[in-house]
Amino acid sequence: MSKTDGQNGQLDSTLLRVFLAVARAGSLSAGAAQLLRTQSAVSLQVQKLERAVGARVFERHGRGVVMTPAGETLLPVARHVVDVLDQAATRLRGEPVGEEIRLGVPEEYSDTILPAILAAFTEGQSTARLFVRCTSSMDFPRALAQGELDLALHSPPQVAKSDRIVHSERAVWAGPAFQDLEARRPLPVALFDRTCWWRERCLDLLSQSELDYRIVLTSESVAGVRAAIAAGIAVGVLPQSTLSGQPGLRMIADEVLPHLGETHLALSASPGGSGPLAARLATIIADVFAATAT
Repeated sequence: MSKTDGQNGQLDSTLLRVFLAVARAGSLSAGAAQLLRTQSAVSLQVQKLERAVGARVFERHGRGVVMTPAGETLLPVARHVVDVLDQAATRLRGEPVGEEIRLGVPEEYSDTILPAILAAFTEGQSTARLFVRCTSSMDFPRALAQGELDLALHSPPQVAKSDRIVHSERAVWAGPAFQDLEARRPLPVALFDRTCWWRERCLDLLSQSELDYRIVLTSESVAGVRAAIAAGIAVGVLPQSTLSGQPGLRMIADEVLPHLGETHLALSASPGGSGPLAARLATIIADVFAATAT
């Protein structure tokens, strides 16, 4: 992108809102869903923004996007401009100024737990704005530390004292519904393509058990691993609850492959993620998980 490209467009609040939505969501498709627009429309708006600033603000990474240095520079400016405009509009309309809270939710819970959280949070016509980043949770600790998220659900290898465990369940081996891939040698395995404790534990257990295995697919997302299993090309590790409602998947018996143990889903807060609104959302999340366990 040349230095003169910025002369071809004008930076306005609409473009900044699109930029913020994509940055919060972690992907063009998820950002488009938050804005109730098509992905192609959001992609065009991002391109227009990049022409206006004369630099790329996002780079594609796996199924999502990451901000470039230019995007990181633009982020606090965009937040400030949009917040000022929203507060001014709210005051002019005589409405109370609503708070904002940003939540990270692992993608594997997007179609099961998340709808109940959203419904409970918005009950009572709250003026608060909830922004959800629904993607791989491996990046959530960094996003919390850097203030990009206020609260996040994730499964850390070690639960910190400040974390709140909202759910515990087994991590299980999953295979395709109509094939016995677990009997194959070498065992075809689908794994995450980034360092995480599930990946490392899986590999350690396979090595310790002296099973002959072969990694046939790596994916940044749970959806990619799940698709590989359903397609009949690999087995993989998933939370047991995520097998519900997935007709192409089945749980492999414990005695067939190494036992994986239990995983804890923790709710973590950013250093500035305290306050009444965060406490209310944390209680809602804990209550929703408690209700699903009964």
